[in-house]
Order: sequence, then structure tokens, then C-alpha cells
Amino acid sequence: MAPATYTYEQRARILTDPGRYVSTADARTLTGHTQPTLARLVDEGKLIARRVGRKSLTFQTAPLLGYCRKQHPVLTLFDLLATTTGEPVTEEELASELDRASSGTWWTLARRDHAPPDWTSWQHWYRGDTLHARTMLFEQRPGWGQLIKEHRARGLTRRTLWLPAQPLGRARQYCLARYQHVTAAGGTVDVLPVWKLHHLEHQQMVPDLEVTSGAVYLRRYTRVGSRNGALRITGTELVTATTAFLGWAARQHSTPLADFARWRNQGAA
Repeated sequence: MAPATYTYEQRARILTDPGRYVSTADARTLTGHTQPTLARLVDEGKLIARRVGRKSLTFQTAPLLGYCRKQHPVLTLFDLLATTTGEPVTEEELASELDRASSGTWWTLARRDHAPPDWTSWQHWYRGDTLHARTMLFEQRPGWGQLIKEHRARGLTRRTLWLPAQPLGRARQYCLARYQHVTAAGGTVDVLPVWKLHHLEHQQMVPDLEVTSGAVYLRRYTRVGSRNGALRITGTELVTATTAFLGWAARQHSTPLADFARWRNQGAA
């Protein structure tokens, strides 16, 4: 990755559940400033810091982020993706291209928390007939299992990183049930609590993504929320950076779906 793209990805990492204060090194990465400049900004009242040891400072995250947003409209990897010109693809073209992904990891980043009831099992769930919806999802398991086997046979691993807000609304409850059947069929779904993205989503929600070894697809939706294809971005550096971030976030900040479901049933999630 080029240094600039690497920096955007590192900033996204720093702003994922960073805590109330960040280190001087992280502040330098976020601002692009030297340590003396950061100290001067503290003296001027533009940043808030506390001393750690004799020479080191840590910087309060919220004021630091506010300052960075004023200085850098494009601050993180997700800002970079949002401002990159992509090629529109239809829903049918997207499905075809994803189906042809040949090897590596196919990541799905699932963030949005609503969807119109425009497919059958979700229609039943939306209307309150959750038993019928669960039955339909159960009947889809063999198909999901076969698809997962076909993917693995050609060296492709499908992974989903789900970002549900709490408490789960009706659409997210349906997603949980659906993902439970997907994992029962052999799929991999991890949960990244959305509160960990509070600072990363300072200005806008992170987008729903499909990421393969060859492209990043930013999903698009109609006004009512129906799927409407995607924007395809094929720049190697952005694909590499996005893949790296998703892998890191899954390793460092997510939990397996089964654990999330168990904690939720126990009232902890």
C-alpha cells in the first residue's frame, strides 16, 4: 500500500473503539502533525491532553477528532472510499461478479439496520409470522451449505462482519436468525458491536461493503432501502487496505455470532 492509503487505514483502526484518550503516536497519525505542533495546539486550547510520565502526552479523543475533521475532510479509509469514483454495477452484475470470485476471502460488511420486506422470508418475519420465516430459513440451509462447499473448493472463503445496533430492531432480529442458519450451514459470521464505531462514524455511517481480492463494492440502495447494485472500486491499494482493515477488525474487536446470540439471550448483549 502507498503511504497515504496506509495512513487512512491506520486512522480507521485508531478510531475503532479508541477509548477516551489516544497516544501521541496515534495523535500524530490522525493529524499529520509533529509532537511539538501537537503540544502547541494544547497550549492554544485547541486540543486537550494529559501528561503520562515525564515527557509523554495522551490526547482526549473527542476534541482531537473534531479538530481533525476540520483539517481533513477525508480522514479515514471510509472517507477515502466514499470520495473515490467507482463504476456503477447493477444488482444482477454485482451478483454475477461476486459469484465468479475465484480465491482469497470475500468479505461482507453489513451495517444498515433497516430494509423493506422485499424478499419472502423477511416478508413473513416483518408481518409477525416469525415461525414461517424461521422454517423458510431452515429450508435454505442445504443450499447455503452447498454454496459454501463450492466456494471452498475453489479457494474462496466467505466471511461476514455484522455491525448491529442495540437493541435489535425487527430487521436486525431477522438478520440474527438468518445468520444463525448461515453459520449452521458452515458459514462464518462475526459481530462487531456498533458502539465501537462511535468515533469512526463521527460524520456518517460506514457503508455496506462486499470486498473480494479484486474489488471493493459499495452497496447502493433505493430511497425505500431496496438493494440497487453497487459502486465498484478496483484500485489495488484501496482493495488491499479495506481487506486489511476488515481482517483486523474481525480479529481484534468482533465476537463469533454464536457467542453474541448466547449473550443476548442472557441479557448481556
